[in-house]
Amino acid sequence: MARAVELTMLFDLYVHANGWLQRLDPRTTIALVLCGAVLFVVVKAVWLLALFLVAIHLLLLSSKVPLRQIGWVWRQLLRVVIIIVVIWPFFARLPGPVLCPIGPFSVTSTSLLAGVATALRVVGMSMLFFVILFTTRQRELVRGLVKLGLPFEWGLTLAIALRYIPSFTFAVAEIQDAQAARGLRIDRGDIAGRLRGTIPVLVALIIGVLRTSDTLGMALAVRGVGSGHPRTVWRDIRFTWLDWAVLAVTLIVFAILLYARFGLGIGAEL
Repeated sequence: MARAVELTMLFDLYVHANGWLQRLDPRTTIALVLCGAVLFVVVKAVWLLALFLVAIHLLLLSSKVPLRQIGWVWRQLLRVVIIIVVIWPFFARLPGPVLCPIGPFSVTSTSLLAGVATALRVVGMSMLFFVILFTTRQRELVRGLVKLGLPFEWGLTLAIALRYIPSFTFAVAEIQDAQAARGLRIDRGDIAGRLRGTIPVLVALIIGVLRTSDTLGMALAVRGVGSGHPRTVWRDIRFTWLDWAVLAVTLIVFAILLYARFGLGIGAEL
């Protein structure tokens, strides 16, 4: 089942469902995501960051995004989260009760909370951008960016980059499986041996990226991208009453939370 989900998401991250986020104009979704990203940056409290993360999951679930796709995102981020939580406290050097002294390093309760907060911040901001990918079609995302003033080529480049992030992640897993079938195990031995074992994977990945970029370049050239002529739109995007309502609620909540953070000091401490 997990492999089937990954194969499906390799080609299309958009969730084909009649959810309320899917019905929004992409500019409204972008505004929602940017407001959420700002909140994740300015807030420090672990409990409030965790609350924001729960809210993002509720947004996705309320818009009929399958739980297995949310789980797929978590699987991609799990290693990064573990590394941050384990390593960050040793370098944060924040004052507080010492929990684990190791040589010149010491883990305090405050530095541990800082590591958890950083991990929550990384996961939350990643989830926010997956809100766009899960609920916005690529062509609508490009159109929304163009409507916001971005040149078409830039918007298309950004949309393609976001689209191929999971593709290349899956390609790495495929290359590792192929190398393992040929007897190469990069998960054994010392650090130097593991680093040497990643060279065949990196070479194969670079070759795959070059092939993909060449094919993609020819496909874009055939479709007239970069020709300099004005592009026509078959089905344009436009604001509806739902967009105005969501945008108004988003800005009101965003203003309240900013006032709570900077005016009342809520969420300023770990």
